[in-house]
Amino acid sequence: MSEKFYIRKITDNNAEQVIKDIGFDKNYINKAILKYNYILLKIHNLTCPQASILKQLALSVGADVAVHREVITCKTDKTDVLLECTHSQLKILCEKLKFQPFKLSKLSSLLLDQIIKKPASMKIRDTVFDWNKKTYIMGILNITPDSFSDGGKFIDPDNALKQAEKLIEDGADIIDIGGESTRPFSMEVSPEEEIERVIPVIKKIRELNSSIPISIDTRHAIVAKQAIENGADIINDVSGLKWDLEMGKVAAEFNVPVIIMHSISNPEDMQINPEYSENIIDALSKDLYDITQKATEVGIKPENIIIDPGIGFGKTLEHNLEIIRRINEFKSLGFPVLVGVSRKSVIANILNLPPEEREEANIALGSYLASNGADIIRVHDVKKHFKAFKVLDSVIR
Repeated sequence: MSEKFYIRKITDNNAEQVIKDIGFDKNYINKAILKYNYILLKIHNLTCPQASILKQLALSVGADVAVHREVITCKTDKTDVLLECTHSQLKILCEKLKFQPFKLSKLSSLLLDQIIKKPASMKIRDTVFDWNKKTYIMGILNITPDSFSDGGKFIDPDNALKQAEKLIEDGADIIDIGGESTRPFSMEVSPEEEIERVIPVIKKIRELNSSIPISIDTRHAIVAKQAIENGADIINDVSGLKWDLEMGKVAAEFNVPVIIMHSISNPEDMQINPEYSENIIDALSKDLYDITQKATEVGIKPENIIIDPGIGFGKTLEHNLEIIRRINEFKSLGFPVLVGVSRKSVIANILNLPPEEREEANIALGSYLASNGADIIRVHDVKKHFKAFKVLDSVIR
C-alpha cells in the first residue's frame, strides 16, 4: 500500500499551535515561532544608498526587499520599499543596521518597534479596556435634530436618558454623546448650542449610572471641557484636533483618553470630490502619525490616544472599502483602533437601503473589522452587535 501525504497551508497566526501538535520541544517553541511568523513592512522615503544597503543586508539574512526599479541607477531621489521577513530575520537585520551609515541605525530601532509595539490597556472609570480581551462597543447617542440616521429622536433629555439606559442594558461599553451632526454637508453648530444639548443628558446619565464610560463627540474644546467637568470621560474629536487648537490642551489638562479621527476639510464640503496625492492607506497612516505626534507634544499621554481612520469623512466609496480591507495596517501606529461604519453611505452605496435597514450589513462589516484589528466598533444598534461580537470574540480573542 502506497504512502499518503496530506498537505495543507497553515496561516501564520496558527503556526504556534501546529508546532505544539507536531510534538516540537516545548522549551524552544517561543524561539522557533519567530522563524515562522512572517511580516511585511512598508518603509517610506529611503534614499537610493539607504535602500541598496537595506536590500543587501536583507538578502544576507534570508529576507528580501522590493525597491523602485531605478534605485540601481540612482535616477530616483527617494523610494518606498517593501521588506519581507520573519520576525527572527528582522531581529538579525536590525542588529546589522545598527552599524550602517546614512541614518540606518535609527531605522533599526523603528523596525524593532514593529515587533513589540502594542496598545496599552486603558482604565476608564471602573472598566479596564484590555484590547486582547474583547471587541468593545461604543453606543451612539445623538442629541441632534438632524443626524442622518436618528436625528430628532433623542433631542429631549428624558428620551435621551431612556435611550442611554437601553444602550447600557444592551451591552454598550461606552456611550458616545454628540450635540452636533457631522454628516456630509451639515452646518456647524455653535458651542453654546452643543452645550445646551449635551450637558443635561450627561448629568442625567451620570446620576443613573456612575460607572459607564461616556464619550463626548465634539470639535469644540469648550464643549469637551464642560462635558468632562460634568461626568464625561473621553473626547471624541472627528477633526483630529485640527478644528479647535485648544482641544489638545483640554485633553492633556484633564488627562483623559482622546479619539483622534482622520478627516479632511469639514463636514460642509468634505465629500465634494475628496482626493489624495497618494494611495489612501499611505495618506491616512502618515496623517494619523503626524497628528498623534503633535498630540503628545501638547501633553497628551500616548496611552490616552485612540485612533479612528474616519470612514465617510472625506473619502469615496473606494477609499472606504480600501480602509476596511486594510484596517490592520493602522495597528502599526501602536494605538487602539476605533471604527464607525454604522448605517453610513459605504453601506447605502452598495445596498441602496435606508439607514434603519442596514443592520445586517453593519454587523458584517463590524465583524470583519474586529477580526482584522479594530478594537472598538461604534454602532447604533448595540444589542445585535453585542450578540455577534460575543460569539466572534470566542473565536478571535
